[in-house]
Amino acid sequence: MDVEFRDKKLALIETDRAAADTGFSIALIESARDKLNFIRQAADERSLRNWKSLHYEKLEGDRKGQRSIKLNKQFRLIFEIDNESRPPKVTILSIEDYH
Repeated sequence: MDVEFRDKKLALIETDRAAADTGFSIALIESARDKLNFIRQAADERSLRNWKSLHYEKLEGDRKGQRSIKLNKQFRLIFEIDNESRPPKVTILSIEDYH
């Protein structure tokens, strides 16, 4: 899957200055990088759903159409998937505690 970031500041998560520029902890940044690698390696949405350790969820309500995977006990990676494009495109929306 292809990955793009809606917020260019969030794209800094993959740089050496991630902790300073995003304000996230080192552990959260490392977890986000690992999950982004999982997403890039996935053939499609089914692959993400089948990796139980990701705790993949389709969101509901005002977040309908969005998905999330668990980064740590508190934070989740929020994204949308465009299954019409080949390969599918994932747009990273945010890293947040939405509960």
